[in-house]
Amino acid sequence: MSILTNPTLRTFFSGRRRFQLAWVFAVFLIFSARQFPSLPGVVLCFAGATLRFLASGYLRKEAKLAVGGPYAHTRNPLYLGTFLMALGATLSVGAYGLTAVMAIVFFFNYHYVIQHEEAKLPSYFGEAYHQYCDLVPRFLPRWTAPKRSDLERINPAPEVYRFSMRLANQNRAFEAYASFFALIAGMAVLVLIKNKLGFIYL
Repeated sequence: MSILTNPTLRTFFSGRRRFQLAWVFAVFLIFSARQFPSLPGVVLCFAGATLRFLASGYLRKEAKLAVGGPYAHTRNPLYLGTFLMALGATLSVGAYGLTAVMAIVFFFNYHYVIQHEEAKLPSYFGEAYHQYCDLVPRFLPRWTAPKRSDLERINPAPEVYRFSMRLANQNRAFEAYASFFALIAGMAVLVLIKNKLGFIYL
């Protein structure tokens, strides 16, 4: 039995586990900060938040298959955005050990989450979803999108190719930026306090 099909791991990472893990990660990250957030990591974290924001403006969940915007490059831009935010945040404060742990936990967490969703989505979108999977990668994005004509064969509705602020608000897109500012500010404040108290890093 492969570790990727392990039923114990599947059960552990089921339900709302990813939200619980996100809070645990945020606490560990803030207290692991060793330096003021550096610009490259902050930019990467902000890019992840922006990807989540943009993807939210194309997502109609079970109503219509999202194939426009970021969804033309990766089938899971929201999860990719979350990963980039976590990666940028940990790297920005030199929490390299946490970076490695985060990457491993993220892989298993979203492997099972995505697998569960991929089993469910054909019931909403039928063969169109399978065609979409053939065109667009699961997680790591392709830099060039498929031809518009190929995507329109999957979903011809013109509105799915336009960003919608109404959808973004409905999908709480601004929470991505709120999380970004909370993480960066929290780490910066804690590093300031540590420095004031003469904290010694091991």
